Amino acid sequence: MLDTLVDALIKKVKKEVVTDPNMKEIPAAYLMRRDIPESIKHFLDQEVELWIREEEQKFGSSDRFDYDAPQVRILIDQIFDFLKQNARFHINKFDQLVERAIKLEMNYLIEPHRTLSQFIFKNGPVVSTMEVYDTLKYFFRYGYYKTAISDYFNAKYLREISQEQFQKLIDQIDESVFKANLYETTLKTIKTIAAFVSEAVGAPMEKIDVEVLLHVFRDRNLDMYTQLMEGLKAKDYKEIGFPELEIILRDQNLSSLEPSKAVEAPAEPQLKMEQLETIEESKPKVEVESIEVGEMISKPVAEEEEEEEEEEEEVAPVTQAKKPSAAEAMANFVASKISSDKPLLDLNTIIIGRNRKKFIKKLFKKNEKSFMGFIENVNSQPSWKDASVIIDEEFYQRGINPYSKEAILFSDTIYLRFFPKDKYVGERQDKVT
Repeated sequence: MLDTLVDALIKKVKKEVVTDPNMKEIPAAYLMRRDIPESIKHFLDQEVELWIREEEQKFGSSDRFDYDAPQVRILIDQIFDFLKQNARFHINKFDQLVERAIKLEMNYLIEPHRTLSQFIFKNGPVVSTMEVYDTLKYFFRYGYYKTAISDYFNAKYLREISQEQFQKLIDQIDESVFKANLYETTLKTIKTIAAFVSEAVGAPMEKIDVEVLLHVFRDRNLDMYTQLMEGLKAKDYKEIGFPELEIILRDQNLSSLEPSKAVEAPAEPQLKMEQLETIEESKPKVEVESIEVGEMISKPVAEEEEEEEEEEEEVAPVTQAKKPSAAEAMANFVASKISSDKPLLDLNTIIIGRNRKKFIKKLFKKNEKSFMGFIENVNSQPSWKDASVIIDEEFYQRGINPYSKEAILFSDTIYLRFFPKDKYVGERQDKVT
């Protein structure tokens, strides 16, 4: 089901957008008018916003010119409004961003706690609340998170928040949402996921992977239901139909699946998923006044300075040669449908110098042997689809934030092996340090 879902989404988006095989650039305004999932539109729109913010930084303080003068700011704003309306994606960049958007959306649907924490804090352990607001624009499902987070920031007058505080905040938000009616709220959550899958594949979803459900419940700290899914796995269940799932969630007992040992059902009518709204439609409310996330503990200054010094260290060029996460379980991750250029390049000729040293240090904890083993494994893969599975599994096993700048740069660099003509990837390497 999962790999089928990913392929279906990619085909659906590209069929709707790339109407001419000779298209080399895709206008952002044109994308917003096409019939593609809103999550992908949101992602691409935020990418353009990121481009705009990067360009705006060029109009900073100056000893010669006053860029903050009202007349100047009005003109600058008009320039950037025009630029956003006329932004364009190169076709290769569009392909990779669609893949990235699908991964992010599926991660978020299945494991919102983990995904939000990693995505928001990809550049450091503390961010401003304004950065949180900006990052949340990438997501439009599970709107109750945005509402509760905003309410909490306003109630506590917060200007910044640490990753640990944020994780506690998300945990308490869902604790509040699910405690009112665990069974009903859980069904609404699963219905939201099923609706997304059904829209992607164009057919009703009748079963769901047990592994996916395990991640859904574990991420939200629903221990009782997590244990039920672990029990199903122990019985070699790979997927389960929604009627059977409703029964065991209601009765909280796996024996409900066995007719001869069935638990007697209560006399009153029972809720079924089809009778409920999605969690998005029901808009659960959270009382944030009782939520406490504790004080923020900053990293010692000495430690920060030491890390900065190490990061700035010049590196001489070097010539020498499980268990999946939710989104990994949900897709086997995304396959690009365009053919790789041949022959495939050797990663040892691509990953060199400062970047190579950075990857070994930041991602492989200075273990060069493990790095070389990984590179050898990826070098043996015939396609980006196969390589991306290996990358995602390695990130998960090593506890690497897949949205960190080093992880993105590493993935983009490996992408070059399969699509060396995608020059924008190389340009990104020059910018990320």
